[in-house]
Amino acid sequence: MPYRVLGVALAMAVSYLGAPAQSAATADASVAALLLKHRTFAGWQLGDGTFKTLLLTRRYVDSEGNATQVARERRAGLIYRTTTFLPNREAVTDDAGFTGNIFWTSSQNGFTTPLYGDLAKVRYSYNLLFNEGTSALSGESRGTETVDGKPYAKVHLDVPQADAIDIDVDPETGAYTRAAIDPGGRHEIVVHILSYAQVLGKRMIGSYRIGDGPAGTYTYTDIQPNLAIADADLHPPAAQARWTFAGDKAFPIATTVKPSRVLVDATVNGVKGHFIIDSGASAIFLNERFAERAKVAKVADAGVAIGLYGAQRATVRRIATLEIGGNTLSNVLVEAQNFNSSNYWGLDDRDYDGLLGYDFFAGAMVTLDAVAKTMTIADPSLAIVDPQGLAVLVDTSNRIPSVPMTLNQTIAVNAMLDTGDPGMVVFGPDILYKYHLRMARRIGTRVGAGSVECGNIETLQLGPISYGGAQACKVDSGVVSGRDVLVGLDFLQHFAIQFDYPHGRMFFQPAR
Repeated sequence: MPYRVLGVALAMAVSYLGAPAQSAATADASVAALLLKHRTFAGWQLGDGTFKTLLLTRRYVDSEGNATQVARERRAGLIYRTTTFLPNREAVTDDAGFTGNIFWTSSQNGFTTPLYGDLAKVRYSYNLLFNEGTSALSGESRGTETVDGKPYAKVHLDVPQADAIDIDVDPETGAYTRAAIDPGGRHEIVVHILSYAQVLGKRMIGSYRIGDGPAGTYTYTDIQPNLAIADADLHPPAAQARWTFAGDKAFPIATTVKPSRVLVDATVNGVKGHFIIDSGASAIFLNERFAERAKVAKVADAGVAIGLYGAQRATVRRIATLEIGGNTLSNVLVEAQNFNSSNYWGLDDRDYDGLLGYDFFAGAMVTLDAVAKTMTIADPSLAIVDPQGLAVLVDTSNRIPSVPMTLNQTIAVNAMLDTGDPGMVVFGPDILYKYHLRMARRIGTRVGAGSVECGNIETLQLGPISYGGAQACKVDSGVVSGRDVLVGLDFLQHFAIQFDYPHGRMFFQPAR
């Protein structure tokens, strides 16, 4: 699939990959000395020829001590591909990578979506950190910072065409202990470096955790340097699921009230069902009872997955055909759960057969018009976008579309757009206590999945589109955190929305 070149140019990656070892050029002599000490500590630098390739195995253990995933990383300089395996899902993987000019992610069905703009910038800087590309940068001193009772030198590094990195450096050894990528920005990533691994007598990051709150630990359990890695092993995987399109003819959908849902009829293996259109679902989900009735083959035990009614046991299944509006999605992996075991929000009393989530959107151009109550599904290589629509680059790396918005005119947020959410804006504690959201009025608490604090926001803005007075609730469940907010149908129902995941974008046209 042809993708346009990122704002982070291919030439930048090539220059790092081919550059000989060089001294850090910086106007701040103290930073230059610290970066030199770090390069001496590591014993190598990106592009110096020490590691032409790396094959790494990475293990993740969550904050409760459970090993929840294993990943295999293939690196050739800054070019990489990471394949993640989840427990009990040996045949089902997620992939992500960088081709040299495109960052991408790929689902368990092999649907690949690109990441552009600010998303690419933060990932490029993250990539430099883990491949010892920071010691060739320039920057300035930001004083000292105490970590676990020990003082560290804090340096601010500029990354050309990408996001800055703030790093805490041990002034005695040169080791890094903490790095904030895009510090204070919309896409800030904080990496706590817990240990370094020894490879060929050199050092590289060996274990780390992400974020300042309770978090699990990533550890490289095996690192093999300078093995032959085929070009194909660094490219996105081929799609296993496939669409057969019937054109771009609109077909009817339905909407409900209390709770608000967007519903559509579809057939699975020839059996008719009633489905929620749910951009907030990370996969296609089936009600187990319906999956059995439609004879959807079981592939694996998926462990626990978050679906319509919260975290529940799930199985991975494979649908032979899913037909909707004359279009057919074939050979698609889905999750199956018991929708009838609980009523998560205390709202639903309907017998839904499934959720059409990420893999429904990922390989097609899907247009949803909740006012006209129609939907179209089209071939993304042939579909025509609405020239009057507001075009927005979209992050689908977490399988939920996320776009940049501004809360109360001052707080930059990542808005996860969830057509399966009945309405309110949802956010985590940081929006209140770190970024100081002031709600227009307080409503108090509401009870559903526990007690949550609610009120009304002043505005939530997407480019020139302003959304005011919406009900918003703080939740502490970990569903959202940091600058993330969840935006549901109360906002989305006012637009005809084109979901163009294959090209990393969405289009918003006010519904007529």
